[in-house]
Amino acid sequence: MEKGIDHHGAYETAGIRGWQVRRYGCVASTQDIAAVLPSWSAVVADVQSAGRGQWQRSFTSDAGGLYLTAVLPYDGDAVLWRGFALAVGWSVVAHFRARGIARVRLRWPNDLMIGDRKVGGILVTQGRPDTLCVGLGINVYNQPWSDDPSLEGIACRLADHADDRLIGFGHLLRTLLGALRLAYLSFSLRGLRGFAPTLNRIWDCNRPVRLELAAGAPAAEMRGRFVGILPNGDLILGHRDGSHTVVRSHWVKRLHER
Repeated sequence: MEKGIDHHGAYETAGIRGWQVRRYGCVASTQDIAAVLPSWSAVVADVQSAGRGQWQRSFTSDAGGLYLTAVLPYDGDAVLWRGFALAVGWSVVAHFRARGIARVRLRWPNDLMIGDRKVGGILVTQGRPDTLCVGLGINVYNQPWSDDPSLEGIACRLADHADDRLIGFGHLLRTLLGALRLAYLSFSLRGLRGFAPTLNRIWDCNRPVRLELAAGAPAAEMRGRFVGILPNGDLILGHRDGSHTVVRSHWVKRLHER
């Protein structure tokens, strides 16, 4: 591992299993730095001052968490790569469970959960014309509810659910980068249509949910049981009478479990 200050302000750079990693103390957002980097680069920060999630929501990124954006090759086919965040979530969950963090699960479309509380999130954006930037924010030892009291009872951290040996910085970073590589290789071969059956086997299905819908949808919200997704990514809601409703994925602004 080579330490030093480079012109981007990184205080540590390293090669990890084919990745070129730049580590920072505090940045506005790892996504912003990664957006101009080549494929198989990764940016990790101890703190983000302007971390963000889906729909430009703020993502609390206090000290003690792991905030990573990895850069992957992209062929420009937006239709083919639609739903890639779901494959990332599947792979991260599989890697965590294989390492003994058994209760972790994926909540559609991009939340990593332990039980009923959120432990991390995923954000996929386009960087350069030929790259995708995959952001992962994981609560490890931090307490995001200290910075944002609204997260009390909603967020959790890995430190309360995993052995310290599994969540040390180096070990956890390697786990996440390995998960991202697997997700990329698997999804590039199968796409969302091929991945949907795998995802439908790992969902914590039959949870009552409330869907907050975006402008242009036929209603402000919909309720039901989350059953799974169709091969095109649309959601399936089940109802007490045995019927099902298909909800277009682009209508859904937020999924709330209730």
